[in-house]
Amino acid sequence: MSDAFRFRHDLRVRYAETDAQTVVYHANYLIYCDVARIEWFRAAASNLGDWMREAPFEIVLAHASVDFRASARFDDLLTVWVRLDRVGQSSFAFAYRIERGETLVCEARTVHVTVDRQTRAKLPVPDATRQFLQGFEGSLAPR
Repeated sequence: MSDAFRFRHDLRVRYAETDAQTVVYHANYLIYCDVARIEWFRAAASNLGDWMREAPFEIVLAHASVDFRASARFDDLLTVWVRLDRVGQSSFAFAYRIERGETLVCEARTVHVTVDRQTRAKLPVPDATRQFLQGFEGSLAPR
């Protein structure tokens, strides 16, 4: 595990997430990242649902990439490491590292853009949100 990652979410591969050879179907790794990112937000916000509803913007996915290193299979216990990678003018990015024990399964990255709820036009990341994101990431103790 890279020291740069301080938040993790563990999950077990379910049968429905695998192909006929019980290997995790490639698109499911992005779902694992999504689940772990939401848990990152849940840990950051005392009431995640209220925070998302009350934010003056919406967050949309603009980019996702995965670099595969090894396969995961049915019933494997995976650790999904998550970190805030960057906060830009109107976007922020997360980096992920999925491991099975000591084996690196994949690395991933997602970029999210803040948009107006009505017009869907890009908005600058509000200063309060920037501070919230960076503050939580900075407050995490290494695991």
